[in-house]
Amino acid sequence: MKKWLKLGSACFLVFGLAACIERPENEMVQETERVDPASGIDVTTQSEGIFKGFANGSQDALTIEIDGKEKSYELAEDATGDITVLQEGDRISFSTKKVGGKERIETIMKK
Repeated sequence: MKKWLKLGSACFLVFGLAACIERPENEMVQETERVDPASGIDVTTQSEGIFKGFANGSQDALTIEIDGKEKSYELAEDATGDITVLQEGDRISFSTKKVGGKERIETIMKK
């Protein structure tokens, strides 16, 4: 009987201490909070499509076909990639970030 009492006390002590240790779930909550749009961090989206040309004859905006629908995007000021060598009909992959309510291309690469 004393063995069971000691074993039960030891288990209670171990589980009690485990409950007091800082849990990794707290780290996950902090990470989720950092991704919150109100935190000022912008989320980048990766996409693929077909380059259809530059919009309005300037290289500040371009048109890309995605799933059969054309969509225009502005280029970020610091956009990188194959911008200068794109030709109409090229298959591309690109990343966008929403800035000021507009989706802007940050990187663009020919496939």
